[in-house]
Amino acid sequence: MKSNILRPYDYIDNTINIIILEDEPFQTELITEILEPVQLFSLYTVTTNKEAVSLFRSGKRFHVCILDLGISDIDNDEFFILRNYSNHCSVIVRTGSDSPKKGATCIQLGAKTVIEKSTMFDTCKFYQIVSRNALLNIVNFRYSESSGDTLNLATKVLFEKNPDSVTQWADYMRITDRQLRNLWRTGSGFGAKQILSLYHLFKDAFNYYKINMFGDLNEREELKKISDKGSRSYFENNREILTFLFS
Repeated sequence: MKSNILRPYDYIDNTINIIILEDEPFQTELITEILEPVQLFSLYTVTTNKEAVSLFRSGKRFHVCILDLGISDIDNDEFFILRNYSNHCSVIVRTGSDSPKKGATCIQLGAKTVIEKSTMFDTCKFYQIVSRNALLNIVNFRYSESSGDTLNLATKVLFEKNPDSVTQWADYMRITDRQLRNLWRTGSGFGAKQILSLYHLFKDAFNYYKINMFGDLNEREELKKISDKGSRSYFENNREILTFLFS
């Protein structure tokens, strides 16, 4: 008899678009093997900057770009994607170079993090980096560690304090509920409550996949007890508005 129990978070499958820009087949395979089991992700693999630019110009929103530094088919510039697209897509740089200068340049140009390629590759840590930066992009695609504006501060507090309500979030920032709500409505066009709900929904979904892929037997058994009825209902009731963040 076929079960009618829905898989947790199936209603947000393929909502997060990720470009993997890598010209080494082995490295592409390594990354896709880690990320393919996460059904939240739609993966787009390309080997040149020109192909990546075509994706960026397609009208689809991309939340993360995993960039192999060293690809320079446009203007002989290995930083081309960072210079032109890091302002709206979370770029994670992977490089075989151990040059501190190159790493610093990547950060200055907007890279969220720089990872050195090595034989000791921590797959769980890599997944957490990708998922965190995808969530950052959903919440506030303009987020920058170096910026001190109030919207960035609110984003940082959200990720560090993990508030349960808008009131608690405002308290952590030492501002009023109204100020926080106005901040998000003005800065992103979405309400603080919508942003907080999305944050918790995707944070929980990412954690579900983390445990499913990397957790021990007991942790995976606990996944069977997950109920996402509230989040599912919220997403379905607000689908038209919320999917704007992923289109």
